[in-house]
Amino acid sequence: MAFVYAIVEVPQLGWTHANTLAAFAASALLLLLFVVIEARSASPLVPLRLFRSVRLVCGNLVVLLAGMIVFGMILVLSLYLQKVLGYSALEVGISTMIYAAASIVMSYASGPVASRVGARTLAVIAMALMAAGCLLLAMAGGNYWTDILPGLVIFGPGIGAAVVSGSIAALSDVAEGDSGLASGINSAAFQLGGALGVAVAATVALSWSGGSDTIADLTTGYQAGFLACAALAGFGLIVALLLPGKTRAAAAASVVHRG
Repeated sequence: MAFVYAIVEVPQLGWTHANTLAAFAASALLLLLFVVIEARSASPLVPLRLFRSVRLVCGNLVVLLAGMIVFGMILVLSLYLQKVLGYSALEVGISTMIYAAASIVMSYASGPVASRVGARTLAVIAMALMAAGCLLLAMAGGNYWTDILPGLVIFGPGIGAAVVSGSIAALSDVAEGDSGLASGINSAAFQLGGALGVAVAATVALSWSGGSDTIADLTTGYQAGFLACAALAGFGLIVALLLPGKTRAAAAASVVHRG
């Protein structure tokens, strides 16, 4: 949380402010302390040996980045629709339902697809879809049907595919006795990603708007926020490419059943 606080406060304090640097240092110290304690403990809460698996690490990174992208994107989009286009909160909810519906449908379809093409291929496609959706939203004008809806239609399936493919990869090499812990790490990765994504997207949008409330400056800030989410998806694409080849079909079935 210290890391999230540091990012959120950057627009007001700056990167070199004492409070910002202290928050980043505290985050690094706490992480290091956790690793040292877990390494020395006879019964560690999170055995560090789990992170020797490339699939587990990269799979959870895919899930974490998916959380960052979706929470960051929807925050920026909600603000854009309300403050620039003048939508009410209810109108925002209705107008963004399409991406949620597409995500749900794709999450159910992703298990069988991953069994055929592999989690890596599905993760690559997912990140490409989310990047494309965010880029379209960054170029959006004032028309929902022609500017915003296409981006949401492309973005939505990417969410479901990213979470499922990342989960399949993260759980595919885990021993049966560690499956519960690995599943917990996987779930935590998405939630942590959500917190980080909101912090990053909000910080970028506020920084690029210059703190101004004019429509032009707000639009510039929100466009930057969408581009930041697209950049995260681009990084996620690289992570997805680092995944080993096809994972076990049993892992895909397990993730689908868990979902």
